[in-house]
Amino acid sequence: MFAYLFGRRFSKKIERPFNELMTAAKNIQHNNLDFSLSVTQDAKELSQLLHAFEEMRKELKQLLAKQWQLEEDRKDMTTAIAHDLRTPLTIIHGHTEILVEGSKKDPERLSRYLHTIYTNTQRSIQLLNQLQEVSVIENPGFAVKSEPININTFVHEKANEFQLLCQKKEITFVSSLSETEGPNQFYGDPQRISQVLDNIITNCIRYTPERGEIVWNIVIHHNEVIFEIHDTGPGFTLSNKEQLFKKFYREDASRTSGHGNLGLGLYIAHSIVKNHGGSITADNKETGGALFKIVLPVGKE
Repeated sequence: MFAYLFGRRFSKKIERPFNELMTAAKNIQHNNLDFSLSVTQDAKELSQLLHAFEEMRKELKQLLAKQWQLEEDRKDMTTAIAHDLRTPLTIIHGHTEILVEGSKKDPERLSRYLHTIYTNTQRSIQLLNQLQEVSVIENPGFAVKSEPININTFVHEKANEFQLLCQKKEITFVSSLSETEGPNQFYGDPQRISQVLDNIITNCIRYTPERGEIVWNIVIHHNEVIFEIHDTGPGFTLSNKEQLFKKFYREDASRTSGHGNLGLGLYIAHSIVKNHGGSITADNKETGGALFKIVLPVGKE
């Protein structure tokens, strides 16, 4: 009688955790990892088993979440490539067909068509370069350099580059470096920081109307370098501004639609700034237009 009662009591104690384990195993079999296991205090060995199973579930969920995200990114990338490469390649194909059929006998038409083919080839190459750049910055071994950058020289050289880019649309480009008592240099990767500014400024140029204005203000304040860039373009849809720096994100009605844009420029800029230990935000100015703010630590060797 004692053995019977003891065995019955013991079986009830282990019945619940064993049922939990069997249910958990079935859930995992069906890729359902949104559950948790409660640890029993009745049996040490059983408690350890439940704890180990719960830790395995957490690790497996994290691993599968990463795999699912990679798969979603891969699908988004495939869709983006198919969507954005279709237009330039179609244009190239169409113009090439016309040239083959006889337009090459008309020098003026030949020149115009070759220019269109060249422009769309460059556009396709730019899209592929963006994809390659994303694979570089997402590599676990990616790291930015830390070397001294003279702020005056850096700003002067980049401002000259941007002024040349703005000339085609007769956009006025203005840069200003506020004099402070702080250092005249900061530490970072000059090539990567240039890339960030290139992505932001070219975005501003793309959406600033002819004879518009782009302003770049630079301030070294205490231990931070602050870049503020604003334009006289249409600005952003405020409800979506938190999404602007996500990979493949493109607004439908504002600045990031069309133009063969994969939605990677701002994502790349955000990733580089983050690797420098800084921050980047986008908003609309009260007077209209977009406002970008990049904050980088002055850093040290």
